[in-house]
Amino acid sequence: MRFFNIKTKLFLVLLAVSLIPIIVIAISSYRSYTELVNKQTSLVAATTIGNAVESIEGVLQNIERISITFQQQSSSSTEYRTVSDELKQLQATNDSFDIYTIRNKLKLIFQNVLLGYDYINGVYLFTPDGKFISYGSVSDLKADYNPLQDTWYQKTLAKQGELYIGDNKIKPYFINAKPSISFSRAVYDMNTGEFLGVFMLDCSLDIFSGLNRNLATNLSNIYLVNEDGTLLFEGSQNPAGSTLPAELWTKAQNMNGDQAKYYNSDDITVIQAFPSNGWKVIANLSTSKLYKEYGISQKLIIYISATCGVLFLILSILLSVWITRPIIELSRTMRKNKSQKFIPSKAKYKRNDEIGILYTEYDKMMQDIDLYIRESYQNRILTLDSQMKALEAQINSHFLYNTLESINSIAEIEEVESIAIMTKALGDMFRYSIKTESELVPASEELQHVDNYMAIQQIRYGDKISFHKTIDERVQSSKILKLILQPLVENALYHGLENKKGKGSITVNGCREGHDLVFEIIDDGIGMTTAQVAEIQALLAEPPEFGGFGQRNKRSIGIKNVHSRIVLYYGPGYGLTFESLEGLGTTVKITIPAN
Repeated sequence: MRFFNIKTKLFLVLLAVSLIPIIVIAISSYRSYTELVNKQTSLVAATTIGNAVESIEGVLQNIERISITFQQQSSSSTEYRTVSDELKQLQATNDSFDIYTIRNKLKLIFQNVLLGYDYINGVYLFTPDGKFISYGSVSDLKADYNPLQDTWYQKTLAKQGELYIGDNKIKPYFINAKPSISFSRAVYDMNTGEFLGVFMLDCSLDIFSGLNRNLATNLSNIYLVNEDGTLLFEGSQNPAGSTLPAELWTKAQNMNGDQAKYYNSDDITVIQAFPSNGWKVIANLSTSKLYKEYGISQKLIIYISATCGVLFLILSILLSVWITRPIIELSRTMRKNKSQKFIPSKAKYKRNDEIGILYTEYDKMMQDIDLYIRESYQNRILTLDSQMKALEAQINSHFLYNTLESINSIAEIEEVESIAIMTKALGDMFRYSIKTESELVPASEELQHVDNYMAIQQIRYGDKISFHKTIDERVQSSKILKLILQPLVENALYHGLENKKGKGSITVNGCREGHDLVFEIIDDGIGMTTAQVAEIQALLAEPPEFGGFGQRNKRSIGIKNVHSRIVLYYGPGYGLTFESLEGLGTTVKITIPAN
């Protein structure tokens, strides 16, 4: 599993530090506000139902006061006479003038009542025989109306002086009738208990307009129903006579006590009963609409929290990038410097803080390492150069010894021109060996060096040794490490042919194989045993060592030294390989890169 980088870790830390408090505050604020909305909902419900009850109680008190006033109202300013007295006098007389006078007095009382209450459509008084005295501002009774058999009349009598409240519907006995609600009471002589008639007030539905006072607009609705479930009033002003929604009436029937509250996910229902008359006020508040009304603040909390979250997210990204960019750049520089040449830090990251100190110290460290590496490589190169020169000196001194010995032998036998030839060839070889311009020479020069050597040896051995050379033209101009062919030819001569009976030959082949140059030095000399081959292979497998000069193995000096120089110069993978069979000869193969 790959670990997060420093920028990602810092970003996550900054994001957590900034967002967690925002989330906690947002959730806490949202919950607190939701509780506040719930409390406000309950308050609205309580206020709504309280206002409705207060309004209805005020209406009933007004009606009660009017009906009592009718019995106690004085019929004249000079003589105290109640409506009951006027009714008794009306029943006792048959005089038309008296009847007319009494009726006018009662109408005057009715008129005063109408002037005090604008929601009263008319005031009506029915005598025991069904005749009536009426005064209406909006509606009036039909001339032939007789209430004795009507339900409302019978129920009023059954109340025995208590107030009876009728339904809020259109009454057919009124002229130009409109939906209204009537209140009636049987009138009795307070002294004798004699039945004197029935008093009735017909009121418009505006009587309940106070129920809408302080009602939460578009959030709630209020209903007034009687004991039968008939809808007396609805805040939405539904047509008279319509019924209450079934689920609300069910709740009203199942309530215990004078008040009940019902909660669900969409609304709150509060029901208040009037024990005196069986009426019920039902306030139904839509919590979903109320939440929507107050939801602006909740949405505002969410929007502010989301905005703060986005701002802190952007700020976290910017801060993490700003803080970690120089560190990431330094890590990239370190990775580049690991596999490439040292690259100094960019100037724009030269700062005075801890990051700047880190860059400065890193640059200083890399410069020190670079200087150390340079010095180490220079020392190594000098060491290798000295080792190479030592190897060359070993080879040259060995060859010089043998050559001088050969010249000395010939000079003792006879004094001939061949000495001149050998001396010239020897001089060319010395000049070639001591060239210091470069370790690399064209292959043609190395092959000429071999020719000079064989010219000397052929004078010494005569026709006993033959020399052949087959070189690809592409090889002639290629540059190779000098002094790698002649020592092997010398090795083939002294170890392969010198002890052979009869004639022998040495062949040098050169060709190009792919990206490599391949030389072969082949002799048909005495060859080597299997043990000798294993010994030489083990010797070549050992890494180059320079324990001391002069410690030579006469049999292996040419092969080992040439192989060591090639490995030191070109690296592992290049060098010498050879094959040898006892009595058949030896083949030494040199492989070096073409470039």
